[in-house]
Amino acid sequence: MRVPLVLMSGSVSAALLLALAGCGGAASPPASTVAPSAATTASNPSATSAAAPPPAAASSSSNTPPAAPSANATPQPSPTASSSQMTISNIEQMSGWESCDTCSGGGTIAYSMNQGLNYPQSGTTQFSLAQGAPWAHALWWKRLGNNAAPTHFVLTLDQYMENPNASFGIEYEANQLVDGQWYDFAAQCSFGYGIWQLWDPANQHWVPTSVPCQRPVASTHTQVRLEFQRNNGQVIFVSIGADGNIVPVNMAFNPQTISGLSGDFGVHIQLNSNANPDPYSVWVHNMSLSYW
Repeated sequence: MRVPLVLMSGSVSAALLLALAGCGGAASPPASTVAPSAATTASNPSATSAAAPPPAAASSSSNTPPAAPSANATPQPSPTASSSQMTISNIEQMSGWESCDTCSGGGTIAYSMNQGLNYPQSGTTQFSLAQGAPWAHALWWKRLGNNAAPTHFVLTLDQYMENPNASFGIEYEANQLVDGQWYDFAAQCSFGYGIWQLWDPANQHWVPTSVPCQRPVASTHTQVRLEFQRNNGQVIFVSIGADGNIVPVNMAFNPQTISGLSGDFGVHIQLNSNANPDPYSVWVHNMSLSYW
C-alpha cells in the first residue's frame, strides 16, 4: 500500500498531501511482486510550478505474486495517434530533475546523475548507484508541465548498461493528475523475476504480467517503449516492451485519489539494487514522451 506524505516543496508554504506508489521495504529481501526496492511514482503532482516533492514508499511482505485483478484488467482498444500529438524529446538532458533514495522508502545509497556526456553516444545522461544498503534504490523524476487534455502517452528511451548483473530491475513511469485522480503509469522491468510488472494505483501493489523482461547483455543498448492511456477514468497500460518486441497488455486499473494541481504531468526513472548492492549505471539517451 502507499503511505501518505505531507511535504514542503521549495518555498511553497502550503503542505502538499501526496500519496505515492511504492513497493518493497528497505534492506529486506524482495517480495516476489516487485523488485526489492521501492518503485515509486516520482514525478509527483505539485500544487505549484515548483519541482515535485519526493515520494513515500510502502512495504510489501508477500512472497507470492498477486494475481492480476480480474475486475480491473479489462481489455481496451489500442489508441491511434492523433494529428495533435506533441513530443517532448531529450528529457534526460533537461534541467530541474529531482531525486532521492531513502525518501522513496529504501535504505541509504549513494547515487548520482551526470548529464551532457558523450559516452556511449553524444547527449547521454548517466544515472548511477554506488555502494549502499541491500535492496536500496534511487529515484529521479521530472515534472514536464501542466495539461489535463492529453489522454494518450508513449514513453520511449535508449538505455545502455555495462553491469546489468548488479541491478534487480529498473522502473519507468509517466503520470498525470486530473481532477484529483492520479493516473500513475508505472511499469517495472524486473530483471530478478524476468518479467514486466505494472502498478495498480488504487490497490497500491504491483501486478505481474506474462511479458518477459530479461536482464540485458552487458554493454548493449536497449530500446524501451511503453504506451499508456487514460480512458473512462482508468489507468490503462496499452503495450510494453523493448527492442521492437512490443506486447499488447491492455490492462486497466483505477487511479488513486490525491490532492494536487490538475493537469500536472511528468516522468520518472528508478534504479534498483540487489542484496549485494554493487555499483552500476544506466546511460539514457533520447528519453521522449509523446502525448495527445
